[in-house]
Amino acid sequence: MRLVIRLLTVLLGLVLLAAGALLLTEIVLLTMFPDVTTPLPDTSSLEDELSAVSWRSTVVRTGAAVTAVLGLVLLWFSLRAGRGEIRLHDPAEGVTVVTRPRSLARVVGHRVRAEQGVAKATVVARRGAVRVTAVGDGEESEDLEHRLRETARTAVDELPLVSAPKVSVTVRPAKRD
Repeated sequence: MRLVIRLLTVLLGLVLLAAGALLLTEIVLLTMFPDVTTPLPDTSSLEDELSAVSWRSTVVRTGAAVTAVLGLVLLWFSLRAGRGEIRLHDPAEGVTVVTRPRSLARVVGHRVRAEQGVAKATVVARRGAVRVTAVGDGEESEDLEHRLRETARTAVDELPLVSAPKVSVTVRPAKRD
C-alpha cells in the first residue's frame, strides 16, 4: 500500500512541478517581453468555447464524476496509508505505547523458529493478523502446525496488545532432493 501512495505522491508532485514551472515561465516571459509568444496556448479561443458549455452538459457532468471518484480513491489511499503501528496498553495516563509490525513479527518468529521440527519460518505481521509460514525439517510431524499455532498465539498473547491479531500458521514440508 505504501508503494502505491509513494508513486501517486511522486506523480502528483511531478505534475504540479511541471505546471508551476510552465506558469512561472509564462509570467516571466510576459513580464519581461509583453509582445513575445509564450509556451502556453492563447486562451481567448478556449474562453469562447467554454462560455458555450452548459453546467448541465454531459462533458461537465462526466468530468465532475471522474474528479469526484479520483478524489475518493485518493482519500481512501491516504486513510489506509498509516504506518500500521500496533497499539499496546498504556502504562500510565497520557503515555501511548506503540510497536511496529516488524517488531511483532520478530518476536513471533524467534519463538516459532526455536520449536523443534522447524527448518525455517517467515512471519508477516499487521495490525489485525499475524501470518506464519514454516518449513518442516524433514521429519514427519503431524502436530507441528498445531504446536506452531499455539506457540505463535502464546507469543502474541503475552504481549500487552490492545487488540489481539488473528494468528494463522501454514506448514510446508521440506523439499526432498
